Amino acid sequence: MRELRSWIFLGLGLLLAGLTGLALYGVSQDYGKTTAAATVDTTEIVVARADIATRAVISADMLGVKAYPKALAPAGALTNQADAIGQTTIAGIPAGAAVVRSQLVSANGKNGASVTLDKGKLLVAYPTVDPLTLAGLVRPGDRVDLLATVTSGTGESSRKTQTTLQNLEVIDVLMSGIGGAKTASLTFNVDHQVALVLKYLRDAGASVDIAVRSRAETELASTTTVDLAYLLQTYGVKK
Repeated sequence: MRELRSWIFLGLGLLLAGLTGLALYGVSQDYGKTTAAATVDTTEIVVARADIATRAVISADMLGVKAYPKALAPAGALTNQADAIGQTTIAGIPAGAAVVRSQLVSANGKNGASVTLDKGKLLVAYPTVDPLTLAGLVRPGDRVDLLATVTSGTGESSRKTQTTLQNLEVIDVLMSGIGGAKTASLTFNVDHQVALVLKYLRDAGASVDIAVRSRAETELASTTTVDLAYLLQTYGVKK
């Protein structure tokens, strides 16, 4: 009896081992087929050999070709280097990244700032000694508001502070100065009217602070002009 049980357990063990082996073999076969399919389903796309700067004119030595799985190839990725050569970049392209059609513009071999501007837009620089800017806390890509204090008329309430221009995107921050006397200029891509407002604030000697916006806030804020009368009334300051 004991010997019969031993044979039964042995048989069950062999059966289970065989089933396990068959299952593993099936999994390995499916994995091999999937891997083979993925290897075959690729496409060659144009990539940057090294970092390509904004407003650079593309030449052949800047480009290479790399095999990408079709499912991972970026939309609009170029497959022919000839389609990129002679084009001008409107955004930087990191080394090894795919060259996408929307990153390029036909500018007849030109590489000036104008190639990245839409019709009706101007690239302007606004000089500032704002503490946030000088400390490096305002960076390209940030959106900012300009808080301006101007003098209007005479008397106690002649100085007025208001949020003027809002949600301006910083294109670049230009730092200058020698030693401790640093100055900065923020560059903006704006329409003609906003460009005039920026020039007036500068020429009028308005005191302007830069306020960095949250990336989640895109709508314009409604604010009340602040002067001496506002402070006295709102905060109960006695004369």
